[in-house]
Amino acid sequence: MTTSAGPRSTETPWSSTGLEVLREADFSGDRLGRPGVYVVCFAARWCPVTRRFLPGFVAERGKLGGTLAIADITEWESPLWETFRIRITPTVIVFHDGRVERRVDGRRFFGISPSALARLRTATSTSPAE
Repeated sequence: MTTSAGPRSTETPWSSTGLEVLREADFSGDRLGRPGVYVVCFAARWCPVTRRFLPGFVAERGKLGGTLAIADITEWESPLWETFRIRITPTVIVFHDGRVERRVDGRRFFGISPSALARLRTATSTSPAE
């Protein structure tokens, strides 16, 4: 009899996306510990809206002005919920050299619309203000 307790149980829905999955240790307070521009989707495995959003987010790789990543906030105890004032997943935050530059908050039941993602694409294609 096969059970689901095998190695596959540790995989996340986004394991096959090819995006870096960030955890609490990748942040120092409200800063991301990465240089350059990172476009980070704050995501929870239990959220169906996030799971629907992720393929479109992944499709933006190479179009958004930065490296795409996923911040895993599946656990309610994650301090990232409060640090970044995440109320809805998905929420996308753009970091420039570790600092928050802009964000798009998901809407309840709808997530992030394709038009909001397109506006983010336009905003990240220009050089951030120094």
